[in-house]
Amino acid sequence: MFAWVVMGKILNCAWTIALAIVISTSWAQAARKPKTDTSCSEIERAYDQKNRPEQYTITTNEMKADGSLSPYQVLQINKGKLFKKFSFSGKWQPSGEAYFPLKDRLGPTFTSCRLLSRTGKLLHYAAAWHEFPYEAKAELWISKDEHRLVRMLRRYPKGRSLQLPFAVALDVYDYDATAISSATQAPRPDPSCVDVNNAYRQDSRPPRYTINIYQVRDDGSLKPYQALRIDNDNTYTKYAFSDKWLTRGKAYFSIMDRMGPKFSSCKLLGEESSATGRLLHYAATWQTFPYTAAAELWVAKDSGRLMKTVRRYPDTGWQFPFAVALELYDYNPLQAALPGSQ
Repeated sequence: MFAWVVMGKILNCAWTIALAIVISTSWAQAARKPKTDTSCSEIERAYDQKNRPEQYTITTNEMKADGSLSPYQVLQINKGKLFKKFSFSGKWQPSGEAYFPLKDRLGPTFTSCRLLSRTGKLLHYAAAWHEFPYEAKAELWISKDEHRLVRMLRRYPKGRSLQLPFAVALDVYDYDATAISSATQAPRPDPSCVDVNNAYRQDSRPPRYTINIYQVRDDGSLKPYQALRIDNDNTYTKYAFSDKWLTRGKAYFSIMDRMGPKFSSCKLLGEESSATGRLLHYAATWQTFPYTAAAELWVAKDSGRLMKTVRRYPDTGWQFPFAVALELYDYNPLQAALPGSQ
């Protein structure tokens, strides 16, 4: 019996020591800083944020199977600040501080680097690239004279998470400082949209009115979707599938938001007749973050009030469960009476 007790204590002690060794080894591995790959010193020198100028742009393109390029996004870096613009929106988004690290907690950004060729004023490299949790096979072109990154191609492996909505990305670097301006300027109304903005402004609207929203089907027919009633700046909404009015709070119809003007690239298409009088027909680009659409607007010539809008959303993002929306404005105050008073 005594021997079994002694044996148990010995085994327990041995287990404790083994566990301590495993824990200490794990801590040592966790504390060990990832080392850079010495084969990548030239690439890291070009990629290092400290060696980049204050102002430059990076255009990310999708490279298709036939080698053609489709622009996806543009990054503008200005004195450490990062701004982003997607090709489908045209609106600049502030994105915080610019940060392009040479390594993270899992290891260096570039490994297994090798020089492929020297062509003209460019050095062409191949490397393994990673940015947790993504990885890719990369090719980089670096200028000989200034030793700046000119292009970087990333091919993401099949069956793994993609950083972008496509598998092959080409980043093109532009160090022309004269091109850095639009992203850092405060957004302003588009001067081509003065008349449209005047019709859309909240202070141009009466105290009571109604907006009826419809789905425009492919055959041109309309399907009711939603009604908005505005009463002294309070908004109520009711969906076509319900009889219940919901309170939405204060009405807010601004011609600007943090991403830029509501309307841009406005164009007068012509003048039309209607049951309520003459209408001015406009085309414009409409946006409210994160949506954008090709818009048409009809404004009453006499009163300057907005009467009708049509918005056609791209496949990249619908505001409603359909792609084409029609809004009809009704300024009859009796039609816009408070839901509770009916």
